[in-house]
Amino acid sequence: MHFSEKIIIFVILFTLFFFWIHVSGFYDQRAILNDLGGLPWLYSSLVTLFSILVGFVIQKEWENFNSLVDSVKGEVDSLRELFIWSRHLPKEYSEKFSKSIKYYLQEMVESGLYKSEKGEKSEKIEKAFLSLRDIMFEMSQKDQQLMTTAFSFFSNIIESRTNRLRYGSHHVPEALKRALLFCTSLVIILCLFIGVKDVWLDYSFTMSLSLMAYIIYMIIDDLDNPLVPGNWHLTTKDYESLLKQIETVDAKN
Repeated sequence: MHFSEKIIIFVILFTLFFFWIHVSGFYDQRAILNDLGGLPWLYSSLVTLFSILVGFVIQKEWENFNSLVDSVKGEVDSLRELFIWSRHLPKEYSEKFSKSIKYYLQEMVESGLYKSEKGEKSEKIEKAFLSLRDIMFEMSQKDQQLMTTAFSFFSNIIESRTNRLRYGSHHVPEALKRALLFCTSLVIILCLFIGVKDVWLDYSFTMSLSLMAYIIYMIIDDLDNPLVPGNWHLTTKDYESLLKQIETVDAKN
């Protein structure tokens, strides 16, 4: 379900619930209006605590997302540098590197980054990665000087790949996520019981506040699952772009 669809459904459900409360006489509105001194202060205290919790979670999730993006770009850049360098090697090694790098990129594109969710590794991707390692060992037996340069590229690929798997498996602790969901629900529900004399002003205020809390929670949930297809997730476009570049170079040769 798209982000906009979720918002529309929330707005419709909240609107129905809001007017049902006001029409059905679910609570004594006059009593609420007579107590405008205490309720707003209590509610503002709740929102302040909610803001602190949300700020902490978003900061951590955003840092993790940025690190994951850097890892993906670092892996792709290292593969690109290895391919460019391999073009200057004897044809035997040049073709092997090109074939193995394309094989690895194809498996990454087909499997998708979501395979890294919870540290899961695709067998096909692992097999493609091992083919690169086999070329390294073969080269080490024939030319130690070339092996030194190739291994520096390969080390960068391993480091970026390891970081990608690690950051892709990071999640908000379950207890913290439940607490965030509970606080979001409180902010949405309790804002309905803040007395405002004009019903349309009341609706505008409560709808804006509730929608803001709901959108914040959806953003955190998307950031917590950066590899799972959704409203906001990391795609394989960088791997696809490099694969097309390599195929174009090979086609010219």
